[in-house]
Amino acid sequence: MPHETATLFFALLAMALVAGLVALAVAWVVGRGRERSLIAPVRAVAVELAAAIAVVAMLGSLYLSEVANFRPCRLCWVQRGFMYPAAVLLVGALVRRSKGGLLVKVAGLLALIGLPISLFHRWDQWTGQASGLCDAVNPCSARWVNHFGFVTIPTMAAIGFTGVLALVALQLTTNLSHKES
Repeated sequence: MPHETATLFFALLAMALVAGLVALAVAWVVGRGRERSLIAPVRAVAVELAAAIAVVAMLGSLYLSEVANFRPCRLCWVQRGFMYPAAVLLVGALVRRSKGGLLVKVAGLLALIGLPISLFHRWDQWTGQASGLCDAVNPCSARWVNHFGFVTIPTMAAIGFTGVLALVALQLTTNLSHKES
């Protein structure tokens, strides 16, 4: 599969995730108190979906560096340092059948920390203002991928972190509401 096709596939997955997150947010605001809203079915598989997002993000980044031979910059490595363990923790939570436990909470914290790094990386790509942060030979502002005029690798990472964070938050607030009942 040509690299352009693979990166377009990843960009389309990211855009589908954005659409799903927007629908989930609208359902949460509009459908409060309604059990038949979109929230209930997503809530039932929130950790599974968060794990799928994190694993796809991890495998996608490995594809980009190991198959497509895109050299990760320093900020890409830092983002990987938060997404990869989140993927392992979320899969571990599923294996242990501990959807509201410590593994899920730590994965959510990793996504919460990784998200602003991705946003900063995207800002650097847009402005080139943080040029001293990365290697001059492999700058963080380089755009290996640019679909639809705005979807770059850090954009996809930020979307992935947002998806993991939103789904973990949905799961953890579900656990809180069940404890209060």
